[in-house]
Amino acid sequence: MKPEINLTPTCSFFELNHTDGPITGRTWGTASDSPAIVLLVHGLGAHSGWFEAIGRRLKVRGLYAVAYDQVGFGKRASQEFQGYEQWLNDLEFVYNHLKNQHKDKPIFIMGNSMGGVVAMAGGPRLNPQGLILVAPGFDGYPETFKLGFRLNAMAKALLSPNSLVDLPYGSDLVTRDESARAFMDADPDGRFALPAKMLLGLLKLTIYTGKNAKSSPGPVLMLTAGIDRIVNNEVSTKVFDSLIAPAKKRRHFKEAWHDLLFDPVIEEVADEVASFVNANLTQSVISK
Repeated sequence: MKPEINLTPTCSFFELNHTDGPITGRTWGTASDSPAIVLLVHGLGAHSGWFEAIGRRLKVRGLYAVAYDQVGFGKRASQEFQGYEQWLNDLEFVYNHLKNQHKDKPIFIMGNSMGGVVAMAGGPRLNPQGLILVAPGFDGYPETFKLGFRLNAMAKALLSPNSLVDLPYGSDLVTRDESARAFMDADPDGRFALPAKMLLGLLKLTIYTGKNAKSSPGPVLMLTAGIDRIVNNEVSTKVFDSLIAPAKKRRHFKEAWHDLLFDPVIEEVADEVASFVNANLTQSVISK
């Protein structure tokens, strides 16, 4: 039976005070009933609500899931984006908030697509219990992010940084699930057109990550999709192979499309994440 990708909210909402403006987000489950916290970092154009299907499944598997809107996305779309450092600061702020609120709980950071790059770049300085990278966007799929698109986006970023650039893909490349496509296309908080300066910020983030995030203090799980026309799996494989970590595992879902959290394999993904978390609850993390 095909798993249902139901995105009707079952979460609890929260808001944290931050210098860039309130950080909005959602939670699934209860920290006191969970052995660990899974901090979810969304992808380009997405927001915390897009984690509904996986958040509900992690809750059922006994984990406390927390997702937040990065600056420039979701309920924070109106907050001014100035540079990729804000995305890293958002991650650090929410991570430290959770660490202070739940001192006895190990925290795993799980980044989806662009969120995987944010997690990879910001994770090492936070020393999470582990990193989970889901279809990480270390580079765009070359036949989708063609040279002409990249040059045009960069030119706009330099000449008219606030002008919107349509992403070279839509929901039709994100997922094969029709209900998820319909949700994405109707979602007022989703974005398939972004300020040019944000795309430049993403480019700078990937460059920064490539130069500075070559190791992880904790174990790493990477999950990739076989039919992915948004991120470049060859680059992800190279990053994984060269990554220095206490332990690392990669699983490739051959029939899945880019967003594994909107794909029929979501139950397997949830099982993989829960298994990784439970196996590494007491794993020693290398201090930086």
